[in-house]
Amino acid sequence: MTLLIVLLTLTTTHAQQRRRADDSAYYRSEPIPAHLQPIERAAGSSALGSVYFYGGKKLSSPYSLEVPFYELNDPTINHHFKTFRTLTTLGRLTGLVQLAYVIFQRNRSNGTYWTVFGGSVAATLTFTIIGNSHVNKGVTRYNQLLRQPRVGFSAVPVSATGQMAVGPGVSWGF
Repeated sequence: MTLLIVLLTLTTTHAQQRRRADDSAYYRSEPIPAHLQPIERAAGSSALGSVYFYGGKKLSSPYSLEVPFYELNDPTINHHFKTFRTLTTLGRLTGLVQLAYVIFQRNRSNGTYWTVFGGSVAATLTFTIIGNSHVNKGVTRYNQLLRQPRVGFSAVPVSATGQMAVGPGVSWGF
């Protein structure tokens, strides 16, 4: 019952924050940093865990995505990553239910133990799958923002005259 309440609370909170984040999704007050690189997801990745590459280097875990996500400073991406962290923590904490049952239960019933064990495993898998889907949504949004054209001005020295040539520029894609 408590698990159901937690899931419903997370779902309604997520829907409210998503509506707020989507309203301002196309109005960035600051430019996208030029040094950020796209994030690639390995072909053998699954819902239970993905392998990511940043700048051609394999990342050790999805937690390594925190740095580029927060450098981009997009509220939708930050929300997806925070939700991933919360769900992963909840998944790990459900393992403590088994331990508490073994320690504190005086009348050990085999059927009850396997029910607690199975429920704990199911909850952990559910939290893991939902959490990893949030990371994947964050990666998708991150790559979409990097694909947007970047407009700016540049100054380049002209070799013949030694003066600076100033002009507008557009950088698009990756």
